[in-house]
Amino acid sequence: MYPKIDLTVKYDGPSADFASFTGSPLWGYGVDGVVERAAGQGWRVARRERLKTPYGLSPLVVHFITPKGRDVLWIPSYGEVVGEDSLYHLNFEKSFWVLWQAGVKVMLVGGTSGIADWRQGEEAIRPGDVVLPWSFWTRPVHRGLPGTPFESMWSKSHFLLGQPFCPELQGIMEAKLTPFVESDQIRGVRPPADTRVALVVPESITFETDFDILHWLAVAKTASDLQPDLPTVATLHGDCMNPLLARYLGIHVLYYHMVSNYAQGAEQEHNIRGTIHHLYTKVFPEIALSLELDLLSTLEIPDGSDCVCTSSLTEAPPVFSQSLTQPE
Repeated sequence: MYPKIDLTVKYDGPSADFASFTGSPLWGYGVDGVVERAAGQGWRVARRERLKTPYGLSPLVVHFITPKGRDVLWIPSYGEVVGEDSLYHLNFEKSFWVLWQAGVKVMLVGGTSGIADWRQGEEAIRPGDVVLPWSFWTRPVHRGLPGTPFESMWSKSHFLLGQPFCPELQGIMEAKLTPFVESDQIRGVRPPADTRVALVVPESITFETDFDILHWLAVAKTASDLQPDLPTVATLHGDCMNPLLARYLGIHVLYYHMVSNYAQGAEQEHNIRGTIHHLYTKVFPEIALSLELDLLSTLEIPDGSDCVCTSSLTEAPPVFSQSLTQPE
């Protein structure tokens, strides 16, 4: 699966503490539209290019400088490139290598997804809600960085993946979203204290089947029944960047998901194309860009006292690595 890795490549890009990996909430504007609107708010583009990485040419990296002089990186749409399968073209590896080399400490990720909530009525999550996710389903694409100290963690170190998304930053985002709820631009905000929502990425290159979603509805219902004293479990189906690698690199991740549709087959009469096209082009871009320009200009790097983003990684006893075959 992996091509030849060129370990002689040296990073030749910008440095920044803050970055955005956001994709589909901004698709209604396109890359040029986002850049133009950011410029209208006083943001300056210092660089805009694809950088060399050990795994090949990176996705587009836009280096912004805010009106107050803060450096911010934007890698559009989770590092996806038109026509490429992100798994086989190593887009996550290329993107995170850039984020690592740039020294990013805080990353915003905005996504859009289909909701699979087994509940009915007003308590259920619906299109138009914004979810601050609780957890995620691990996939083969959630790997380390080949050819770097972050390729593997077994024997050298270990960490737990409770709170994979920074709760301190989620609290700030929840407050920022409140005015959009009050003005009826979004339906509601659903943090983990309301509903424990897990991110699930399709294993194929398109939407799931009816059976796939029925499977996840059953899983969520069973999980909820097993822990009746905790918030209900539901699943969101769409994007999920590599939370494991973000944690390994010590990056605080603020993930927000704008619910664009019901998951395939969850609502038999639901027109997925209709809600996606309307929300992607008419509703989400204005809200998402407003939030990101604000947050990326004003957020501070969490000190770690209210999260485990930088404290859950611990070194293992050296004897663990001495029990494996040694590299040449």
